[in-house]
Amino acid sequence: MAWEFAEGLVNEILAYLAANLPAKLDVIDAAINDGITLRDPTEYLRRDPAVNPKLSGTLPVLFAMVPNGQVTMFKETAADQEHILWIYLLERATDAEDLKKRIYRYGRAIFEVLVDHHYDTSTVHTWDTIGPVRFDYSPQLTSGNISIQDVKLELTYTKLETET
Repeated sequence: MAWEFAEGLVNEILAYLAANLPAKLDVIDAAINDGITLRDPTEYLRRDPAVNPKLSGTLPVLFAMVPNGQVTMFKETAADQEHILWIYLLERATDAEDLKKRIYRYGRAIFEVLVDHHYDTSTVHTWDTIGPVRFDYSPQLTSGNISIQDVKLELTYTKLETET
C-alpha cells in the first residue's frame, strides 16, 4: 500500500459526503418543513474555492481541501499524522434571509454526515477526528438581486498510516 496522507483523507470524506449528504438534506428539509429547500451539491471539488472561483456547474458546490498537516511520529513503514480539513459549501439565492437559513442548515447537515461517518460501522473509515469542529459563516455578497455565501467547517483528523 502506498502512502495516502492528505489526499486519502480528502478522498474518503468527499466520497462519504457525496453518498450521504443528499439524504441528510432531505431529512432536514422534512424536519423543518418551512418551504426552504436545501438543494443537493452539484459538484464535490478538491480545491480551495478562492483559487479559481469560476465554476463549471450551478450552485451549491462543496469544496474540500487540506491546508496543512503534520507527521507527529514516524518509523520506516508507519506515519502518525494530523491534518486540518476544510469543507466549504457555497450557495446563492435571491432572498438574503433564506440564504442565511440555508447556509446554517448546510453547515448542520455536513456536520451530521461527518458524525455519521465517524460512527458508521458498515463502512471502513480510517481517519479519526480530534478536537473541536469550527464553523465559519462568510458575509453575504450581493450583486443585483443575487446573494452568495458559504459555510466552512474546519476539522482535525488523525491517522496512523502504515506502508506495506
